[in-house]
Amino acid sequence: MRFNLRPLVVVFGSMMVAVWSLPFHARNLQGEKWILQEYEKTVTEADRKVFKAKIKDVELGSLLSTEGLHNNGIYSIKGKYKNHDGDDIVMKVLKIVDDEAYAEVKALKGVGEYVDSGMFAVKGKEEPVIIMLKVLGSVLSDTPEYKKAKTDDKEKMKEEAIDLMCKEVAQVGKSKGILHNDNRIENIHVMMSGNKVDSARLTDWGAYELYTMDKSASEAEIVSVFSKGCF
Repeated sequence: MRFNLRPLVVVFGSMMVAVWSLPFHARNLQGEKWILQEYEKTVTEADRKVFKAKIKDVELGSLLSTEGLHNNGIYSIKGKYKNHDGDDIVMKVLKIVDDEAYAEVKALKGVGEYVDSGMFAVKGKEEPVIIMLKVLGSVLSDTPEYKKAKTDDKEKMKEEAIDLMCKEVAQVGKSKGILHNDNRIENIHVMMSGNKVDSARLTDWGAYELYTMDKSASEAEIVSVFSKGCF
């Protein structure tokens, strides 16, 4: 017996559109009152000037990553730029300039990782770019300790990384008023101490999954919400 799956696909697609059109509280964050608004809605006219200047005196290094829906690659930088050693900074090449791009710059400024932004010739084509501090460590699955670990030890490392990630979300949220909601284990860099995950730092401040928050929320409240959504 053969079934026509097309109606099911259409219905499922419609359901997905409906879900993603819900208010963000219902969609992602359970309606907590201390979660205020999408971060891109905080963008001002002053924020929209951050890509107008041309960036010069930068020499690109190697392509480090092509992951991410909204960028055309992350590159290392050779030499120095604005008193930063090339080993300490990276350049993110964006696909377009929109409110999400402006908000990403604003968020990087807010968390102290911003270096510069503007237009830069990448492979002969002018592109919008952000230069930011490099986050120390690496994705858990890329660490030598994880690669050679047994299955049970890998699961323990994941649990440790997720626990630290949720605590980092809470600490950044309380100190900066910026809530990171794209909490996948691929979006943190970890430092290892033997087979134990010693620390976790958030990466990827793309604005789609950012919100402003009331800093008066307790760390326990924030961890409680995000421990259910970190993965």
